[in-house]
Amino acid sequence: MAEFSAFQLNRFPMLEFDNSTLANMTAALDDGCKMLSGDSDTARNRKRIGDAIIAAARSYKRSLPQLIEVAQCEAAAILGHQEKSFFARLKPHWW
Repeated sequence: MAEFSAFQLNRFPMLEFDNSTLANMTAALDDGCKMLSGDSDTARNRKRIGDAIIAAARSYKRSLPQLIEVAQCEAAAILGHQEKSFFARLKPHWW
């Protein structure tokens, strides 16, 4: 993988992932967003699922099954079927 500056990674965060990971992330996002319907299918909730997928990929959860699990858990949290979202599980208890 090519080396990128911190500026480039902040401006274009997808530069840090290879094509296979990006394909997995896209498929997981599609899967998670399919769980949303009606009032829950908003740009904000889709972004929330996408942000959870990016955070998971940055923590080296990059396989398709791992990313789908993250997307589905985040969608379930949005829908109220799960107590904690992926982000909440990432935060240490003292935050």
